[in-house]
Amino acid sequence: MPSKKKTNGSLAPSKSVGFLIRDTMLHMQIVLRAHLQEHNLSTAQWYQLRVLWEEEGISQRELSQRVCTTEPTTQSALLRMEDQGIVKRVRSKTDRRTNHIYLTKKGRALEPKLIPYAMSVNDVAAKGISKKEIKDFTKVINKIRTNIIEEIAAQD
Repeated sequence: MPSKKKTNGSLAPSKSVGFLIRDTMLHMQIVLRAHLQEHNLSTAQWYQLRVLWEEEGISQRELSQRVCTTEPTTQSALLRMEDQGIVKRVRSKTDRRTNHIYLTKKGRALEPKLIPYAMSVNDVAAKGISKKEIKDFTKVINKIRTNIIEEIAAQD
């Protein structure tokens, strides 16, 4: 007997902005992960490196907030990156509970190797889409992101 399609009210996954964003991101991660594995890196480490390439010396808590992960997840990824010689944690002189995260020379050297992978994933995603459509999409997705961030702030 063929399976019966179930409807979930009026929000089919194909019409849900949240579902589509998450589903797309997960599929993009699959493509990126193949490249990251060549460097023995996880996607969690990738997101942390992206932040640290932009700004070093932030606290471990700030890093967690910027990549939207729990502190234990951040801690685990940082331990692996420390073992790999990619980052170092430096205890704050003013607050002994706080660690500041810095890239090592090896961590900085990964940026020019890894960014082209991200660019190629973006190229695959944008295949057959005009520059204007990408510009419009970027504008819309940034507005969605802003709306969600403002909602989170309003709940705090």
